[in-house]
Amino acid sequence: MAEDTTTVGSANFWTHLRPQDRDQTVAPLSALSSWWLLAVLAPIGLTVLVIASAYTLIGGQDPGFPLQFPLLMYGFANLVVLVGLCVQVGEEVWKASALFRDPSSAEVAAGMGATGLGIIIGWPLTTVVSETVGVAHYTVPSLTAVVPIAVLFLGSVAVAPIAEEILYRGVFLGIVLERGYAPVVPSVGSLVVFAGIHLFKAGLGGVVNAFLLGVLLTALRLWFDNLLGVWSMHTLNNVLEFLVAISVIPSLYA
Repeated sequence: MAEDTTTVGSANFWTHLRPQDRDQTVAPLSALSSWWLLAVLAPIGLTVLVIASAYTLIGGQDPGFPLQFPLLMYGFANLVVLVGLCVQVGEEVWKASALFRDPSSAEVAAGMGATGLGIIIGWPLTTVVSETVGVAHYTVPSLTAVVPIAVLFLGSVAVAPIAEEILYRGVFLGIVLERGYAPVVPSVGSLVVFAGIHLFKAGLGGVVNAFLLGVLLTALRLWFDNLLGVWSMHTLNNVLEFLVAISVIPSLYA
């Protein structure tokens, strides 16, 4: 049995996570073949398939999808993949994939600190990096209509954080860790895929933004062997971007 992180709250922060704890929590993922690594690509694949099929059925003409349809479809596809994963694997494998446990006080503090760091430094840094590598700035769209606002909330706030954390830092990272690779291997792999998938959602600027955010999320996942703090940080980041989109707070993307 993996040690409950709530019992080690008094442990020194720097020794909070011991390697053998992580080995135990990812052990059930030995039941999954390496093909399951492709699960992280399934939502975007399903989204592209649906859109491409619509174009094909009407002879290549524009099917007239609303601007928010790809995001809505991507959110739905994430749910389909998660349900498929839950149905296909056993309870122990699902728990190892969706590794949500009560956080320690150290994890809560680290999550809050990482969120603040990501917003105050990470958001402006996204613009600096984008300018340095010569890609378009990442910008949060300004929305006023009810339907686009609802779609953005459902896709980016309600669905994306939990689905992406289970798939990227639960399944993908967990499988590679279970195979015995050093943490840097699945970390870089999951970061590249996580950032790359945002090319479809937010362009090259979105790739830069997702990569910087993903570094903090992956560090929290590895350090505390838990997805709860990671999901909380991801959700809060997306909530704040949602508030920027509806003009409740100003954007820090310079």
